[in-house]
Amino acid sequence: MISPSFHLLIKHCCHNQWRSLLFRTIIVINQRQLSTIENEKKDSQKQEKEILVQSQNNLIQINTFTQKDLFITAQKIVKDTIYSLVIITGVVTLGGVCYLMLHELYSRETPHGIYKEASKICLENTDVQEALGIPITVHTTPQISSMRVNNVRAKTFAEKGHRSMTVSFYLTGKERSGVAAVKVEKNISNKFVYDYILVQLDQPWHHQNIIQVYPNLNPSSSTTNISS
Repeated sequence: MISPSFHLLIKHCCHNQWRSLLFRTIIVINQRQLSTIENEKKDSQKQEKEILVQSQNNLIQINTFTQKDLFITAQKIVKDTIYSLVIITGVVTLGGVCYLMLHELYSRETPHGIYKEASKICLENTDVQEALGIPITVHTTPQISSMRVNNVRAKTFAEKGHRSMTVSFYLTGKERSGVAAVKVEKNISNKFVYDYILVQLDQPWHHQNIIQVYPNLNPSSSTTNISS
């Protein structure tokens, strides 16, 4: 038979063992919890670092792309500007050339304009018609086949404070040929007025080698009036 004191001793030992086991279990659990918390903190810090590094990398890439895009855009703007300037320069140059050509062809205040007007006056003069014989061909060079506009022979100069110009061209008729000499000068309205129009014949006609078309000494010999 077990005595009560021995039974109490056994009970006390079992209780101490249980308490020790419980304490160890609690310690292990606490250590595991602490380890888990520490690992979670490390993982969180690692993720934060990774996010920060990724953000910095993204920012660097964005800055790189932005600078590259700005450089490409600037290059495109420069190219477009250069092309636009070239096109504008070409258009202005072409417009200037066209203006000069049209002005030369259609303006009276040019060698070609005076040539057209004076040749018409000569062709309408009855003395010229009779002396040369109709039909009469007007040309700007001794060769009839060369009739280009830029062959008009003209000379400009200043005389008595006025701008003057002489123009010469050729007349070929059925009977004779001749050279027309024209002189004009600018008036106060900046318009050319005739000083004289003469036709020098290659053969005498009525004992004369020169026909004075303007000033017209014989009004009945011409149907054209030249106002000054």
